[in-house]
Amino acid sequence: MEAIEQVTIRRVALAIVVLCIGALYGCGYEVLQVTAPPPTVTPTACVHWSPPRLRATATPVPATPLPTFTFTPTPTPIIHVVKKGETLLGIAYQYDVSIKALLEANEIPNPNSLPIGQRLVIPPDDASAVVRPPTPTPTPMPLQVVNVAFHRTPVGSLWCMGEVENERDEFLDLVQVQVSLYDAKGRLLDRSVAFVLTDVVPAHGKAPFAVLLPRSLDFAGYQIDVLSAEPIVRWGARHRALSVEWLKVEEGKVRGEVFNHGEADARQVRVTVTAYGDDGTVVGVRQVEIASLPAGERASFVASLIPAAPVARVTAVAWGMK
Repeated sequence: MEAIEQVTIRRVALAIVVLCIGALYGCGYEVLQVTAPPPTVTPTACVHWSPPRLRATATPVPATPLPTFTFTPTPTPIIHVVKKGETLLGIAYQYDVSIKALLEANEIPNPNSLPIGQRLVIPPDDASAVVRPPTPTPTPMPLQVVNVAFHRTPVGSLWCMGEVENERDEFLDLVQVQVSLYDAKGRLLDRSVAFVLTDVVPAHGKAPFAVLLPRSLDFAGYQIDVLSAEPIVRWGARHRALSVEWLKVEEGKVRGEVFNHGEADARQVRVTVTAYGDDGTVVGVRQVEIASLPAGERASFVASLIPAAPVARVTAVAWGMK
């Protein structure tokens, strides 16, 4: 009888530990974190590389939201066909409209992915009065770029990985970062931009980014700027009741399970897995898509992760649409 009681106590204690894993950053946003087991084989797909000693350190980066533009009225709607390499930010600047107006006028579910050939309606002035309500004067947002590391690839390109940390009480979206490389004389060598990998940066939370610089050059310093970031005023069709229930790291794969604890079915679910090295820098990121997840249901996922350095811990978060 005593042996049975001891086993029962151990199971209860283990259940409590499992339930305590993860950090809750806000309603509908849960990050699950696990410690990776000691690696048995050092990954060879990427070569770990330390940046030059003269590189800049991660410092707070002011991010100013896009200004509110005055639309030019036209008798007929303007149609823009998305071309290869175009981003929502670039199209907004091209037509002097806000990203929020483009999103709402075209009902774009994922601003980070624009299919080539998609036809976008550029909203005229009369449409903007209905689509986009008046917004307050934008103010700088306290954002930090943290846990940055550079990793060379065997094909000669360079990955810059890190996280954007949000110190505000608001949830943010459309967060885009720009990485610039400079030589010892301060001359620009290369530059590239990308959105953070999660759709949302939670209040007092973080979101990973991975910027690819096609040319792997010797550089003396770098600068990372946050080009855009907007508070989420209206959640729209975003699903806020998804959580990663458990994670397990083994043999270069990350396994886990996503639970939909809301009342609405979820679609276009994306699980973002972030791996960290012993020094806390980001050494690998991967995304897994789940087509649909009914309310109250669970779905397992497997992410093949080839990090640029040995992994010390892994986190995962899930977002989707209703």
